[in-house]
Amino acid sequence: MRGDIAIKHLANAVTTTRFLFAGGMVLAAPFSAAFWTCYLCGGISDLLDGALARRLNTQSVAGAMLDSAADLVFTAAIAVFTVRYLPFPIWLWIGAAFIAALRLTCYAIGFVRYKTFSALHTYANKATGALIFTFPVMDAALGLTAAGVILCAAALLSSLEELAITISAPTLNRDRRSIF
Repeated sequence: MRGDIAIKHLANAVTTTRFLFAGGMVLAAPFSAAFWTCYLCGGISDLLDGALARRLNTQSVAGAMLDSAADLVFTAAIAVFTVRYLPFPIWLWIGAAFIAALRLTCYAIGFVRYKTFSALHTYANKATGALIFTFPVMDAALGLTAAGVILCAAALLSSLEELAITISAPTLNRDRRSIF
């Protein structure tokens, strides 16, 4: 019985570690071993939690909401780190602010329509999350301008898709893969 309970909550436990790794990333010295460990472990937890839930057949609405919240906190930690340690040009700040406002508008519309937090797990959102996760690496490989353009374009497209789905869908389906 006890083992069944542990298995049932394993994916959510993995998701919860992302909150801890996000905090560790913000508190660690920039580009230190502790930073990179938290960064990589947070990314791995994001890859594992959904796969575990599907494999163990323990998917739930609460788990999907926890995953979205953990993604939001981990992304915010990456943003805090990036803002503190990478010099952003003004155009990138404006783009990021516009996309954040668009995202918040989408969540507000979703809350009004569905009476709950409505972040979707679309392919575009997953791709944008992967790009956010790889942003420090893209910056090192391609430079800030190219990395910023790629990330802003992906984030804008995924935000517009989520907004269109949120406005047009008669019911909330967090696992909707695309507008198409």
